Amino acid sequence: MDDGVAKGLQPVLPELRSQFPDLRGTDIASLLTDYARMAKILSVIDAARFLEENFASAQNLGGREDLLRHACDSVAMDGDVLEFGVMGGQTLAVLCEEFKERTVHGFDSFKGLPEDWTHDSPSGTYSTEGKRPSHLPSNAKLHIGLFEDTLPKYLAGTDVPVALLHIDSDLYSSAHTALFGLASRLRAGSMIVFDEFLNYPGWRQHEYRAFTEFVDAFDVEFRYFSFASSYLSVAVLLDSAPRVS
Repeated sequence: MDDGVAKGLQPVLPELRSQFPDLRGTDIASLLTDYARMAKILSVIDAARFLEENFASAQNLGGREDLLRHACDSVAMDGDVLEFGVMGGQTLAVLCEEFKERTVHGFDSFKGLPEDWTHDSPSGTYSTEGKRPSHLPSNAKLHIGLFEDTLPKYLAGTDVPVALLHIDSDLYSSAHTALFGLASRLRAGSMIVFDEFLNYPGWRQHEYRAFTEFVDAFDVEFRYFSFASSYLSVAVLLDSAPRVS
């Protein structure tokens, strides 16, 4: 084992052991040989610190569906409801149920991730081999294809603002396409729900990164509205519209 690596880990080991009782008695050498586990542990600690620093007024909804439903119930503006990443249609159905009087737009290629996400989710993961979800509610409308192809077509057909945006597409590139593409349609009061925002190895490089770049690019004021402590989800409420030139 590299002495420098061991020395660098030494300060964090007591915190690891306090947060994860099953690590008590585990030495640094054992952790270094199980680096996938170590990466998950460190990502949980990183997410916990992020929570302490940023979620003072955010409500903990526990689970991802509870968070999504609470976000839907908290939307106070008219506008479209969009989901990026439909897969089997479970959350699209939730959105359709919560917004019975609105069309809910679902975007997906149904061919899986277009590029690698995490070490255990390579390109093609989550593919349904092009098969669309069956028995969707009547107010669901699918836009099938890559986001960069289908989003411009959606935008060309309407000028309605976006009331709720559900990003369940995992990748930085996919979240970036959705956020930057919809910047002119988002308003103060728009709700954005990220399904994989934090709490997994590499989380700062994907939906979180895309949102941070979106906020910086368009000078957006926002607040963290709620989070799901048992999962990866976060809801964000925009306090200002993106400043689109």
